[in-house]
Amino acid sequence: MILKIEHHNKEWQINVEKFHDISIPINKTLNVNCYYLDEPAFSYYESPQFSGSLENGGSVNCEKISYYAHASGTHTECALHVLKVGFDMRNVLMPLLQLGVLLTIEPKEIGDEKVIDESFFEYLDNYNKANVIIVRTLPNKEDKKTINYSNTNPPYFTKASVELLKSKGFKHIITDLPSIDKESDEGKLAAHKAWFVENEKVPLDRTISELVYIANEIHDAHYFVSINFPKIETDAVPSSIVLYPII
Repeated sequence: MILKIEHHNKEWQINVEKFHDISIPINKTLNVNCYYLDEPAFSYYESPQFSGSLENGGSVNCEKISYYAHASGTHTECALHVLKVGFDMRNVLMPLLQLGVLLTIEPKEIGDEKVIDESFFEYLDNYNKANVIIVRTLPNKEDKKTINYSNTNPPYFTKASVELLKSKGFKHIITDLPSIDKESDEGKLAAHKAWFVENEKVPLDRTISELVYIANEIHDAHYFVSINFPKIETDAVPSSIVLYPII
């Protein structure tokens, strides 16, 4: 099915049957992990009167999942993650499709750190008024789906870099990193806070999505992006993110 989309007075086309799902799922084993947090835990309801497990003879599966959204698979977060605001992920404004730009970056090595600073985005002319910036980092191996990032000091965005992206009109960041901020920064979360605050206000249509995996065969280009997540009263939730190539 071909879908025609008008975005800022320009017509685009996508085939809704051809897409790239860049989400990292939550599995029962072999999950991505970070921040020393527990792995997801799965259990079936059991009582003397009822078994919530088909394997144990129950009539249905009734499974409980315990997880940390920030450490287990692809997730999308709102300002409540770092700021005391009066809204949560139930209130985030997210259109069905938004124009996005995929950019591949090899972070700069500065001492023992790897940094994504504003120099990577200075040349980026957002002439098509895309809302979503998608950042894939190098090296880009499949172990991003299962790696434990704890105590590895992963690459991170500087405050200036996200401020520049915001000035270019982007509203949503998607990255394959566990966080846009440094693993241990004394709780400053400077990049997060800079991203979520705009003109001293905190808008409802601004998010960060982390821990995606973008395969190497997906080329840097414009895509229409679908960011999907459940409405839960919290600061971050597992999400499904799909890229639709422009045709």
